Amino acid sequence: MKFLAFLNPTRRLVGRLFLWFWVTLVLTAVTSAWLARMFYQPFQIEKPLNSDIQQLVSMVNDLERRKTEYDRFRTLLRDISMEKRRSLIAVDVDTGKVFNDGGPPLREDEENLLAQFARQSNYISVQLGPMVAIGPVLVEFNGTSHAIFWRRPDGKGGPERMLTWIIPTAVVISALFCWLFAKSIVRPIRHLQHTGRQLAEGDWQARTDIKSFRRDEIGELAADFNLMAEQLSSMWLGQKRLLADISHELRSPLARMQMAIGLAHQQAFDTPTLDRIEREAERMEALINHLLQLTRAEAGKPLMKRIALRETMKELFQDAAFEASTNSKHFNSEEIPDITLRADTNQLNSAVENVLRNAIRYADTQVDATFTVTDEQLTLEISDDGPGLTPAECQEIFKPFYRPSASRERKSGGVGLGLAIAQAAVALHKGTIRARPGDSGGLVVTITVPLGNERE
Repeated sequence: MKFLAFLNPTRRLVGRLFLWFWVTLVLTAVTSAWLARMFYQPFQIEKPLNSDIQQLVSMVNDLERRKTEYDRFRTLLRDISMEKRRSLIAVDVDTGKVFNDGGPPLREDEENLLAQFARQSNYISVQLGPMVAIGPVLVEFNGTSHAIFWRRPDGKGGPERMLTWIIPTAVVISALFCWLFAKSIVRPIRHLQHTGRQLAEGDWQARTDIKSFRRDEIGELAADFNLMAEQLSSMWLGQKRLLADISHELRSPLARMQMAIGLAHQQAFDTPTLDRIEREAERMEALINHLLQLTRAEAGKPLMKRIALRETMKELFQDAAFEASTNSKHFNSEEIPDITLRADTNQLNSAVENVLRNAIRYADTQVDATFTVTDEQLTLEISDDGPGLTPAECQEIFKPFYRPSASRERKSGGVGLGLAIAQAAVALHKGTIRARPGDSGGLVVTITVPLGNERE
């Protein structure tokens, strides 16, 4: 059984390609032949045209005139057919034997049909597929009676009419089978694409089940994809645990260091040195707090509840205006929309706060915040007039610890986690956050959160 399964051509994609095209070709040929037989009715009998009767009588007269020159009637029939470039058929009236010495051979049923009409007293026109036989006319040769028929194309575009059926049939059948085959290939690929997008959006449990019903190369690709997803999930979870563990472990020695700095200040040690140590300890504490905040945001467990947007962000925007004024900068904001939506208050505020503080830190003189509300979403756009970033850097600034090399340097005092925290918090709300260079310089960060049916 394993050997037979190994020989199964459908196990491989190349085998499926061959079988689909082969079956399509065979089915197209069979269907076209069947339609051709249905289209042509070989036993249709009609009254012949006078012109056809005249040509037949003319050829029979030549036979009568020259039959004394021949010993065999079949030789005479062949020569007259070649000279006249016509297809003549003779039927022995007594035996029913058919002589055909010009044109395509007759099928057995066509020969039997002509034999039945050999004694016909009136002229008839018999449909023989794409040809028409006109006759009969009796001719005596050496004591044997022969019924003469003249066979010609039916004059109604027989082969052409056949093509009008065969070509559309071939196009329809091949298009249908090719579409089905293409769909069978594209469907699992789209499933892989959808699963890949889920992974990219942070769903580390996303897996594909293609392997369960595919044994070809696409099934192998699905198995490798799931293996890759397992490894990525393991690495991501390990990174999160490492950040969380480091953050928690550093808090205890940091607390003891700050306590020791306080005691040293009381005992009047070298004040400048202690001040510098204290600043570094504060920076370390800020880094640890940011790491913990990023870890909580990426945990993906928001505490969603209905909140009033204006009430929630009013104090946050007041703090931003105060921070900007203390740095000799201006913060301009539109009125916060009076809407209600479901959100995690802490995470949403954290996202907006990190973007605002980042804009205030790098602005030269001014930061602007504008709102746009539609039936589907809330959009907050925060812009500054600082040095700005390149489009490539705008794609990278949401990565943890990323720092542009040129305009925004470490002297700003940040730790490179603020925008990463903002992105993780926005993702918890199924929203998006994007950055782009401003039209007049600076940086524009756009936060979009879907409202669904929660708007009031």
